[in-house]
Amino acid sequence: MEIISATALISINETFFVQLISFLVFLFILNRVMIRPLISTMDQRKEYLATIHEEIDRAKSDLVSLNKDLDEQRSQVLKEADTSVHQLDEEADQRASELIAAARSQIVQLRNETQEKINAQLKDARTQLAGEVDAVTIAIMEKVLRRRLQS
Repeated sequence: MEIISATALISINETFFVQLISFLVFLFILNRVMIRPLISTMDQRKEYLATIHEEIDRAKSDLVSLNKDLDEQRSQVLKEADTSVHQLDEEADQRASELIAAARSQIVQLRNETQEKINAQLKDARTQLAGEVDAVTIAIMEKVLRRRLQS
């Protein structure tokens, strides 16, 4: 046998072909066992993330529409409350004016009754005073004249 001294990095001999076949078998097994399942898992993950993003977009659009509906309902409720407040204010104003009118009529009635009572008392007082004035006048005249007057 002859010793070949070669300084080349790769020498082409039987072992090279065996190593090449072993490497190709290793790549085939690695592809079947590891790379294909990994690519499959990555594809499934991409699909899952895509569906999640779609659901997020759908949820955002639903949220926007719900917020819009809530704003419309809130504005409608505020309008209804505003009309109710105006209606209650009008009813309160009407009731207050009715109460004021009733109070005024009672005041006028009480004033008239009081005026009638005062007039009656004045009339009674005048009649009483008229009799007393006559008696006092006669008494004064008798004292001034120093004699008795006949009535």
